[in-house]
Order: sequence, then structure tokens, then C-alpha cells
Amino acid sequence: MESHIKDEITQLLIKHRTVQPDVYMEYANKRPLIIHCCHHKTGTVVIEKILRAVCNYFGIKYQYCAQDKLEPTTDVWVEHHSHIDFSKIDRPIIGTHMIRNPCAIIASAYEYHKKTMEPWANKKISEYGNETYKKLLNRLTKEQGIIFEMKNNLYVESSLNTISDIYKWDYYMTNFLEVKYEDLMTDFEGVLKNMFKHYGFTKEMIIIALELAKPHNIRNKSDDDLKRNAHITNKNIDLEKWREYFTNEKIVKQFLKIYPKDLFEKIGYPLDKLSIQSQSDKESEKLEVDEIL
Repeated sequence: MESHIKDEITQLLIKHRTVQPDVYMEYANKRPLIIHCCHHKTGTVVIEKILRAVCNYFGIKYQYCAQDKLEPTTDVWVEHHSHIDFSKIDRPIIGTHMIRNPCAIIASAYEYHKKTMEPWANKKISEYGNETYKKLLNRLTKEQGIIFEMKNNLYVESSLNTISDIYKWDYYMTNFLEVKYEDLMTDFEGVLKNMFKHYGFTKEMIIIALELAKPHNIRNKSDDDLKRNAHITNKNIDLEKWREYFTNEKIVKQFLKIYPKDLFEKIGYPLDKLSIQSQSDKESEKLEVDEIL
């Protein structure tokens, strides 16, 4: 954490030290189970670090795990894939659910999976000649690789599974605040403030939580920090970078063939986010992805 940020937090803690215990107890006596639901490549790493830091400071029990590992005394829970059986939770729930433009998820996942060291992506797949997910993506052309990424369901981290989970989510749960990754990137403090308000944090807690979150704002990271972070594939934080792939007519047609027609409408993204811009005059190689898949 940069020194000036540490100083700012220190001053805030000194300022609020006399009231903080009472304020926190007021919150703690009525707190429900807070759940942050997310999906692969939807800002999970950033939010996880922020919530962990906030919980550590306030002494709130935090877990980042699947539901079968959730402990009954946990107060803040992050579920990476939004796989939750609500019937097994006997406490009041306040939650947030973060999603991202499906096209951006696919593009980001494709670029990340080509270099990730995560075990699942480096495990040999028998039905693909004992080739790993990572090596397969690196062998395919960019066009083939994107289509493979959006089409296969080999692992829970595959984009098909991720986007299917996003589509199946119940967007009418009034106790859940829906959050978009794009909004977090353009209004970092505003989005987090709304999240903490939704969780029932007091004003004093929100002030401190926002200070604790500042070091995790991707847009404030140096170029070197961004380069060192393997989870950030879009180093320029260009929210329209996915269009580099989705101006390809074959990729778009495959997307429209694979995913539900009402996908964008259901999850709350503008319908004009995806359009076919033909590049048939620029195509130089034959797509043979069906033979590979």
C-alpha cells in the first residue's frame, strides 16, 4: 500500500476511533449473512481483496469458498461462481451480484487462459489428445480460439458455463444489489459505496472501507503493477476491447448460435452491444473449428 494512502487511513482511524466501537456494535447486532456472488472474469479478484481487507479491519468473519465449506459463523461470504442453494441458508441474506458484458468475458477469458498457470488449465484432456486447455488455445488461431472458449464446457471456468450461470441467475431478488463490472471500472468509489450501503454499513464504516479499497483500484495502478498482475489481461482497462474479436462475422454468428437470444436483455445490457460487422473481404484462412471441437 502506498505511503500516502496509509497516512490517510491512519488519520481516518484516529478521527473515528472514539466512536467506532459503538458504531460497529450497532451494525454487528443486526447484521445478516452478506454474500457477494460473482463469476469468472467479472472483477472477482478485485472485490475479493477489498472485502477481505475491510473484514480484517472490522473483525468480521470472512470466507471465499464454495457453499459446502461455508461456516455457520461467517458474516461475509464470496462465492466465485454464484452457485448457491438458498434453501440451506437459515439466516437473513443481503447480497451483491457482479456480472460483465458476455463478449468481454469471453475475450478476457481467452487471453487469460492462454497464459494462466492455474492447474485446471494445465491438466491434460484425454479427448483432445492429452493436450491441455492452455496449449489448445495457443495452438488454435485467434478466431478458432475464441470460438472454442465460448463453445466448450470442459471446466466451470469455461466461458460457456460462466455465461450460462449469469443467464440463469434470478435478477428479481430484492435483497441482492446487481452490479456491473463496467460500472466498477468507471465509478470505483461510487459502486463500492452503494455496495457497502446495501450491506448496512454505517457512515463511519463506509468512510474507512472506501479508504481501505483505494489501493485496489485498477485504474490507479502503475503500468508495472498492471503488467505483474496475471489476472488483468486488459492492461489499458479498455472496456470496448472485446470488439477487436466481435467485429469478426463468424465469431458473432457462433455467439448468436450458442447463447440465448434474450441474453443481453435479461442481464440488463443494451441490445446494441453486439452487432455483426462483416469482414469477409479480410478473411484469409478457412475456419475449421468444428473439426477441432
